[in-house]
Order: sequence, then C-alpha cells, then structure tokens
Amino acid sequence: LFLAPEPETNPHWAAFQSAPKDHALAMQLWFLRERLRVYVAALKHMHQHRESVILDFSIWSDIIFATSHFERGYMSAAEYEEYQSISKRILTELKLPPPHLSIVLHVKPEIAMQRCETSSTRSKYVRRESRDGFAGPLATKGETYLARLDELYRQVWLRDLPHVFTPKWLSEERVAPGGDGLPAAPSLLVLVRDWSQDLAQLKPAAICDAVMCSEPIDLDAWLAPWLAKGNPSHVAYMN
Repeated sequence: LFLAPEPETNPHWAAFQSAPKDHALAMQLWFLRERLRVYVAALKHMHQHRESVILDFSIWSDIIFATSHFERGYMSAAEYEEYQSISKRILTELKLPPPHLSIVLHVKPEIAMQRCETSSTRSKYVRRESRDGFAGPLATKGETYLARLDELYRQVWLRDLPHVFTPKWLSEERVAPGGDGLPAAPSLLVLVRDWSQDLAQLKPAAICDAVMCSEPIDLDAWLAPWLAKGNPSHVAYMN
C-alpha cells in the first residue's frame, strides 16, 4: 500500500492558506512531484518484488485541482499553462504505465460536504474553500465548490458514463483526442462505485470481487516502455 502525501507535509500549504494567489502553483507542483515519487516507488516495488500494489490516489487527477485554482483566480493563465506543460511532460515523456484497475468511489457533493463538516483533519482545506468566493449559506458555498470538483472529476473519469452510480467497466480512451474538457485518466480498467451510501454498509467483497475479476495483464509488457526510458532513476526529472 502506497499512500498519497499528506497536505500538511507540503511546505507551501500554510502559505497557500494565507495567500492562495501567491502559492497555488508552487503548492500544486509540489504535490505533483511527490505523487510522482510515490508512483515511481510503487513501480520499483512491482518490478523488484513481482507483486501488485495499491495506491490511494491517481497522479492523473491532479489536473482537477490545478484547474479549480485557475478558475477561481488562484493561478494566472501563464501559471496554469506552465503547470499543464510540466504535468504533460511527466505523464508522457516518462512513459508511466497507467493503473491496471482504478476504483472510483463517487459521492454526491452535498454528502461530501456533510462528511467534511464532521471530519477533523482532511476537511480543513475544503471548509476554508467553502467560505471563499460564493454567496449563500456555508453549506451552499461548500456544495458549490465541491460540485465543480465533481464536474471536473467526471471529465477525467466518468465522462461517457450515462449512469454514474452504475458499476461499469471502461477501457482505452474515454475522451476523444482534441475534445473539450480535461483529458481522461488512462486507467486500463475503471470501476465506478456509489460512495454516497452509508460507508458501513459497503461490503469489502464488493471491492474484492472487482479486483479479482479484472482482466489479467503481463507485468513485464506493462512496465517495458517505462523501463526503456532508463527509469527508475528518472525520478530526478522533477528536481
């Protein structure tokens, strides 16, 4: 299990809280770099130990938050273009193999907001964002912010799903090249689950079955393009 970097470990986090327009780009680039490090560590583990790994994040989803910062004026057009350029180079030039299986636990924005209000740690950023730039009660502000993130997530993961809450396998490209919106995350297989229900009611077997029934993949063939680039030493790319 390889966990995503905690926001509080980001050296730009506190500064971003006080002056988001001055630190949004630096903060997001730090997250991008650290997610790359974790992803490369996971790939090295798979290559060396010949076993699967689980990650609780997708490096391909970071564009969602950068886009949100740009739309809200935290990033300038030039900064957003710089972020996109760096992100694209990482994901294409390093030939990162895409996840075999991605499980998207989708939750309705209003329910996500309720959970943020009762959480003590990871909701701090969302609660602060909920108070900025929106009109209406606090709950409405938060739901507006989360609703936009939901729209961006749909572009990356769920764009061609007619029923978001119906588990469905996807393969290959899910957004036409040159199409509007954000590029699709290139996971080989995607399973969408409704996470709006009571979490205690979700049976672990539902996720286990999804993993066990996914199509097999040849590990060496999957890693070959990445290894051909001279990796894993390429992690210095972001330094």
